[in-house]
Amino acid sequence: MNGRDTSRARRPHPNRSRPRAANPLRRRSDRCQSWLTACLLLLLCLALATVPVLVAREVHASKMRELHAQSAHKHRISARVLADASDTSSTGSGMQRAFVRWTDATGAARTGAADVPEGSAEGTTVTVWLDGRGKPVKPPMQRDEAMAAGWFAACMTGMGLVMVFFAVRAVFVRALNRRRYARWQAEWEAVEPRWSGRSRG
Repeated sequence: MNGRDTSRARRPHPNRSRPRAANPLRRRSDRCQSWLTACLLLLLCLALATVPVLVAREVHASKMRELHAQSAHKHRISARVLADASDTSSTGSGMQRAFVRWTDATGAARTGAADVPEGSAEGTTVTVWLDGRGKPVKPPMQRDEAMAAGWFAACMTGMGLVMVFFAVRAVFVRALNRRRYARWQAEWEAVEPRWSGRSRG
């Protein structure tokens, strides 16, 4: 019992802290591909953390300038619907085109086609936007639309960066594969005669 216990106690344990030996089958091109992928991933992470944010800010700022410009040249008034909006086609965003009557700044009654809430009945009072010439126009852009445009631009930029990453990696891997195939072909031409026995003749 004691002898067996002593032999077990003295059995050497593997040193797990020792680094593993390099894979002999791992070629230089394989190491280059691994390093290339790691570098591209690092660049992709840095780009994804900065570029979409900058693009979103720029697009949002541009849309906000457009919003302020539209608001400066448009004003809203109250108008009365002359015919049911349900009889006209939808213009999107819950709006329909309908004829309305309103009173301008001089007190004169005016009529025209304008975008009104979908389903507005005849005689309903609605809000209509006019331009500087007093003609009905579409409402100015909303802040939510500017924010949505910024988020959309950021998402599209991120997708574009990911696509660029895969495209660049594919180009480099293809170049490395061409070098691998050329090297394999040269090695096979050197080994095949000895392996097949043709060199004996």
